[in-house]
Amino acid sequence: MSKDSRAAIGRRAGRIRLLPAVLLALSAGLGVAAAAYGFLRWITPVDASKTAAEIDVTRVALTVVAGVGGVVALVIAYRRQRDLEQSRFVERFGAAAAQLGATDVAVRIAGVYAMAGVADESDGPRRQQCIDVLCGYLRLPYTPALGGNHQTKDILKYPAAQDGPEKEQHFEYRQNDREVRATIVRVIADHLRPNAEYSWSESNFDFRTAHFEDVDLSNTTFSRDARFNEATFSGDARFNEVSFAGDVWFSRASFAGAAWFSEATFSRDARFDSAGFSGGAGFDKASFVGETWFSETSFADAAWFSEANFSGDARFNEATFSGDARFNEANFSGDARFNEATFSGDARFNEAKFSGDARFSGVTFSGSAGFSGARFSDTAWYSEARFSGTAWFSEATFSRNARFDSAGFSRAAGFNKASFAGAAWFNKASFAGDTLFSEASFARDAGFSGASFSGDVGFSEARFFGTAWFSEATFSRDARFDSASFAGEAKFGAVAFSNVASFSGVNFGAQEITFAGPKQWGPPAPVFDWDQDVSRKPANVEPQNWPPVAASS
Repeated sequence: MSKDSRAAIGRRAGRIRLLPAVLLALSAGLGVAAAAYGFLRWITPVDASKTAAEIDVTRVALTVVAGVGGVVALVIAYRRQRDLEQSRFVERFGAAAAQLGATDVAVRIAGVYAMAGVADESDGPRRQQCIDVLCGYLRLPYTPALGGNHQTKDILKYPAAQDGPEKEQHFEYRQNDREVRATIVRVIADHLRPNAEYSWSESNFDFRTAHFEDVDLSNTTFSRDARFNEATFSGDARFNEVSFAGDVWFSRASFAGAAWFSEATFSRDARFDSAGFSGGAGFDKASFVGETWFSETSFADAAWFSEANFSGDARFNEATFSGDARFNEANFSGDARFNEATFSGDARFNEAKFSGDARFSGVTFSGSAGFSGARFSDTAWYSEARFSGTAWFSEATFSRNARFDSAGFSRAAGFNKASFAGAAWFNKASFAGDTLFSEASFARDAGFSGASFSGDVGFSEARFFGTAWFSEATFSRDARFDSASFAGEAKFGAVAFSNVASFSGVNFGAQEITFAGPKQWGPPAPVFDWDQDVSRKPANVEPQNWPPVAASS
């Protein structure tokens, strides 16, 4: 259909829509005039000597009719102007869309700017319509290897099959499409930045399955929803200081280069579940106000979340970190869930704050794991976690329960000066390297029942205020409890000391302390302050017949 035909159809449609409005306005006007005239006649006394009053009534009625006529004229003018604007929008929109579909690259680039111009002069649904077309262009099939060449067609010929015709396939390409796509991204980014003459921030953006090359959307604002589901980012992707005021989706998105979201703000839910980051991923100082999903996300290189703030729940369940992961000084106000996640490189959570539950159950730490100075305000779950490298929780604070049941530490583990305000459970945990709990504080029960310490272990100056459970624990090398203090009960029943064990200077308090029925008592025998004079043994330390007799003997 030609441009003139579209315009003619638009004008006819305008006239058809205008007629009912005019008739309705005229009918309403005549009705108002008749009602006004009757009302004025009713309130004005009628007699032959007051002809002037009738004239005044008639004059008022005529004035009302004139006013109604003015309203009708305004309605007609408004509808005509509106129809004119609609017709003009249809013409400009159609022309810009035709340019975007042209084969010549220069015409397509002109179409990008033409469509942006139509959007600038429109608002509401019309502007959204223009933006949807630009986003839709980015969703079209695209081959980066062919994005910058002059090839327009590729023909593949196949030899004829037996007794069959020769076959050929034709592949059509948009010439130099890379520059057109880059122009669209630049135009959109310019309209989302603070200094934009015409802001598009209040519009929705649908980039699902779109292909981006070296995209830069730094310092932009998306006030409504932004969808990047299954989008492909070739080259670096820059979202530094971007503001997402609505929901944002990057689910199953693929980042081939580095992805930078430093100081980005996500005011509502942010979804990166099942996304793939092949290069570095930077979320330093990013702010996540709503719920955050990184479940099953893959980080092939380093991932930085240092000083990031998570106000809602943060989900990293089954995420894979192949490079180093940095969460130093990150703040988790809601629950932090890393269950079944895998850290192949070093994992650093030093000075991180966990206000809700911290869930690391079943996590695998292949490199070193650092939680030094971390603060856990709610329950911390590390049940069945595996630490293949060193694990440092020095000076960490656990305000509620800490669960490390059946956790496995393959190398050195440091909990020195850690503070456990709630119960601490290390039952059946396995420590293959040296382990330090020196100067650690256990405000409530501490459970190490069935724990296995294959390297040296130090509980020197540790303080136990609740019940301390070491029943059936195994100490294969040196175990030092020097100067530790037990304010509650301590149960070392069925414990096994295979090497040096020292309890010099220990304060055993007044509650029951039992070493009865050890599985192994050296050699050498554990060292106590009363070894030379058994009468100095506190009465609350069992068995009364000292030393204990090992079950194996």
